[in-house]
Amino acid sequence: MNMNVIVALCYGHLLLRDWKLVLVFLMMALFSSFHEELDKSALLLVLSMSYPVGFILVIIGRTDLFTEHTTLAILPVTNRRQRLRNLGRIWGFIYLGNMIGTFLFALILVGYVSVSQNIVSAGFDYYGQKLISTNNSALCLGVILAGWLMGLLGWLVSSSTDTISRIMVIVIVTFLIGLGSLPHCVAGAVAIFSAWIGGDGSVGLMEVLRFQILATLGNTFGGAVFVGLLKYGYITNNLL
Repeated sequence: MNMNVIVALCYGHLLLRDWKLVLVFLMMALFSSFHEELDKSALLLVLSMSYPVGFILVIIGRTDLFTEHTTLAILPVTNRRQRLRNLGRIWGFIYLGNMIGTFLFALILVGYVSVSQNIVSAGFDYYGQKLISTNNSALCLGVILAGWLMGLLGWLVSSSTDTISRIMVIVIVTFLIGLGSLPHCVAGAVAIFSAWIGGDGSVGLMEVLRFQILATLGNTFGGAVFVGLLKYGYITNNLL
């Protein structure tokens, strides 16, 4: 992989991460509209129904999502067509582009909320607390489950033959992620960065680092091991 490809990869991921801003903005708008009208359970249901929107944009738009690549990109390594070093390089550049994009979009979102009368900043604290309120054990298990579901989503989408079926698969799987409040290292990054920058101070740098490290490792493990390796083992055994 030469330097031009590396630069293009990072720049492309940086520009194409607008789906996260759409997703978090939609969730902030829904929170601002309904948080005083609905009880806790009903509010969670409404917000969960908005979760698939961003994922539809990124997957149907054929941009690269880090958690999707943890599953599919590991396959050439398992059959020894690519080296582990090349896999780590791809993961690293995709993740770097995702994180730079999420931080920049968090700045944009916080700036807009600060001058808008329609979106309340209390949404930052609501989402931030949802991400950091769980203990390490619960967070680790949650991110592994989210990685497993995202890895499964990658397989299901790749095997779907038309756009409508792909959208239905995305809606079902990502709705489960939102309803279960399962942390996602990319979508959650915008929310926790926004809570850190524009919240009431309850989310600090250490909480941001704790969430991102555990979410990234758990999503990667859930996608790569539970889906990528197990699916690969099942398929290769059937071909023998």
